[in-house]
Amino acid sequence: MIINGATIYNEGVGIGHECEEKICQIMTTLKSLSSSSNVSMRFIKTGRQYEALVWGKADDMAIGVYNRGPSLAHVLDIVYNKVKKQCLKAWKSGGDIRSKHSSTFNEAPLALAG
Repeated sequence: MIINGATIYNEGVGIGHECEEKICQIMTTLKSLSSSSNVSMRFIKTGRQYEALVWGKADDMAIGVYNRGPSLAHVLDIVYNKVKKQCLKAWKSGGDIRSKHSSTFNEAPLALAG
């Protein structure tokens, strides 16, 4: 499913009108930073907990946010605040977002947990 340009993966989670609006709010925030954002979101319900993961790129800046909580609406509110915070940091850093953020992820080796 695609909502406002974001690819949505949901497992055991029904996305109602309220949650769809929150997803659009997240995407609007990301698009204010970059019109060419490529973002995916995964929503999972395990027991009584909801989990949300948002990942992708906005203007070559990596975006990655995770949260879990008692309701999908609560989780999306927290995810929105975290995405907004990342976008504000990138916006305040100036126009040279690509060189500042892409080198961070290209130089550091990734560790895999076994």
